[in-house]
Formats: sequence, C-alpha cells, structure tokens
Amino acid sequence: MIAHLPRLFPIAVAALFASAPLWAEATSPQVVETFENLRFSASPELQSGSAGLADLYVPVLPGDSIDKVEQAGTAAATAPSEPPVRVVGKLRPAIVVVHGGGWLAGSKWTISGYAQQLSQMGICVLNINYRLAPHAKFPAQVDDVREALVYLSDHAADLAIDPQRIGLFGYSAGGHLSALVGVLADESRQEQAEASRWSLMDPRWARLPKIAAVCAGGPPCDFQNLPLDNDSLSYFLRGSRRQFPELYAAASPIAHVSAADPPIQLIHGETDMIVPITNSRRFAEALAAAGVSVNLTEIAKQGHIVTLMHPQTQAQVSEFFREQLRLHP
Repeated sequence: MIAHLPRLFPIAVAALFASAPLWAEATSPQVVETFENLRFSASPELQSGSAGLADLYVPVLPGDSIDKVEQAGTAAATAPSEPPVRVVGKLRPAIVVVHGGGWLAGSKWTISGYAQQLSQMGICVLNINYRLAPHAKFPAQVDDVREALVYLSDHAADLAIDPQRIGLFGYSAGGHLSALVGVLADESRQEQAEASRWSLMDPRWARLPKIAAVCAGGPPCDFQNLPLDNDSLSYFLRGSRRQFPELYAAASPIAHVSAADPPIQLIHGETDMIVPITNSRRFAEALAAAGVSVNLTEIAKQGHIVTLMHPQTQAQVSEFFREQLRLHP
C-alpha cells in the first residue's frame, strides 16, 4: 500500500533538496568523461525546460580510443543531442538512472551520486530528467524512461555500449518507473501501450533494447489495492481507482509480472513510512512465483530517505549490476 505517500512525500522531498548530492567517491581508478544536460529525445513534449535533459557518464577504459565531437549550434534544441564523444574499445554495459520525487518533484541532481558510482565501475550511465506531474500525468514519465533507453540503443555503436547489457536503476518514483518499464518490456506491444502514449505503429518500439537487469529502491509496486475512492494520487493517475481502474492496473508493476522478466533487485527500508515495505515484499513474491530471478534487500530499521543513502544500498546496487551486467574486476 502507498496511502501514506501523498501526505509524507513533501517532507521527504524537502529532506532530499536540503542535502548535497550523494557520495562521489570513486570505487576504481577508471577515468569518466561527464557531459551535462544533453537532450535525449526529439519528442515535442521534451523540447523545453529541464525535462528531457540528461547527464551522460562515459567511462574511459584501458585501450579505449576517444574522439571529441563538435556539437552543431542549434541542433540539440530540436533533436536529441549527439554524444559529444566517439568511443572505440571494449564493449561496456549501460544503465539509465531515474530519480525519485513522487512523480512531481526531484531531478537527476538528487541521484547523481549513484550515476557517478556506477560509471566508476566501467558502466556508461544516462542520468535523466523526466516530465513531472501534475502537468504531465501517467504514462508520460514511463515514455520518458523509454526514450532514454532508445537513446542508448541508437548510440550504442558511438559509445561502445553492449546492447545486450543495458539496465535500469531508480529510487522511489524512479524505482517504480524502472520496475514498470522492466516488467513490461517482454509483454505484447498492446499491453505495453496501455502504459504509453506511443501508438502501436510508433517506430521507437522497435528501437528499444532488451532490458538485462533492473534495480529498484523503495518502489511503489501496486496501485490496485488502494481504496476505490481515494484520489490522493489523482495528480499522477488522473483520478481515483473507481474512475480509472485501467490506469491503476497499467501503472502497477505487480500486474505485469511474467516469467520472461529480467533479473530484478529490490531494496527497501524496513521502516519506510512513505512507501511501506509490503510493496516490495509482495512484488518479490509475485516475481519469484513466476520464476523470475529476484532478490529483496531489506535495510533494517531504516526509512525511505536514509535507505537511499545507506552504505548497504550503495553496496547492493554495485554488486547486483556487477553480476548481472557481467562486469569483471
């Protein structure tokens, strides 16, 4: 259940913005080229403001050849930014990082420590801003995560990315979006389109990469059990569950679990009062029952915000992607 989220979330957001970005200590001697505020989508909805901007982290591995690319003066304003570098070298995995904020606040800045941590492991990282509610309601945010995946797929050759090793990581609302995109990826296009504004014939569907792994921290996983007339999430889901039952189901990761889902790591604070841990426990049970590789790490005696910054969370995120994306020391 996530009934506490609307009431407590502003407090959590304030706590996040009152702090500096998360840790930035390197975990390996990799050099990382960082490029801020690249536009990752040509969609008209993502052509103004901070939505649609991303920071790109490109690890420079031993033996890599790196060429800087001059950017066209106005091209990025109306089209996705070309990667500022071309990399020739050993193929590496990539991850889209998705911030939290209750779908109505937050930015890539609040989760940049994880982007740095993962890139220091030799992973190419795209840390994104997506459209926020209430101006942009579900499924706009889901489509923005897909747009970021398309960007990595389209530029895999430019950045020496292995298209078979692309993952998702997010926390809170970002964990929800990552989990939802991950479990939907193997479903029919018709089912995916229930959580999208893309038409069934949109060419972007064919450009989406296969999701190799998903790590979701503190994710809301099931909106289907909310009281029928509770409208506390109407800013995101347009109204109550009685009014829009199909949207509440489409937005629930637990409703789309199937055996072909990618490996999933869930991380949740045991005493989370914003997104209760029952969300991850029930989601993990459903995934395991379907035969999906899933692990739930519970951070003892910790709540929503502290779990995001907890050393055990940092370590588990690294370990999961090291194993699932086949990174070698």
